[in-house]
Amino acid sequence: MSNDSRQISAVLHELKNPILAIERLSDILLENDQQFSSDTKRKIELIYTSAKEASGYLEDLNFSSPPVLADDFSFAPVDVSALAEQVVESFQPHAEYKDQALRRAEFAEEAVVIGDEVRLLEAMKNIVNNALKYSPRGETVDVRVQKAGTEVRFSVSDSGPGLNEDDLDRLFKPFQRLAQQPTDGEVSLGLGLYLVNEIISRHDGEVDVETTKGEGSTFTLVLPTASVSAKHP
Repeated sequence: MSNDSRQISAVLHELKNPILAIERLSDILLENDQQFSSDTKRKIELIYTSAKEASGYLEDLNFSSPPVLADDFSFAPVDVSALAEQVVESFQPHAEYKDQALRRAEFAEEAVVIGDEVRLLEAMKNIVNNALKYSPRGETVDVRVQKAGTEVRFSVSDSGPGLNEDDLDRLFKPFQRLAQQPTDGEVSLGLGLYLVNEIISRHDGEVDVETTKGEGSTFTLVLPTASVSAKHP
């Protein structure tokens, strides 16, 4: 597979989150369809059906080699807490759909790194999406941004099933499906954590995982603060 093809596959992977958001939002609207006219309800049903079909197409894609990220990263000062606010807001419909609580547990001030805002947002969304995807209905997912010394840490904690040793060994490899399955039919292409690791590595950071079988997991994106980062705008 050429680099162009692998870049296309990376883009296709990232389409799954906005498509799922459209599906969830339209489903929530249909649950309150008494407030809509029959014509509006029909249009919402078409939106829901189209989004669900698109999710199915993505799940059926068969990639033969890992996607590659383009080299057009643009580094500048980024407020990680501000990005975290965007992420939490964008995933509230997903959480509401599954009766989950997506909480802002702690957002530090002046949590600034030197990074590519679009790419960091992509990585953060993937981590939150996974927590919601693999947690049962009614559970809680906590999001934190902490500043500790020369590090900014974006953490997402869930109370899902946790990971076994085999999962941990394969976690950041492409096309890997974990032992646990999504809890509400969400799409899983086995590429999300691979791409997260690639993005964070480009920022001289690392992805830390703490997990207890049967009790949940915490994924943390660890990034150097702007004052010590090797990247410069």
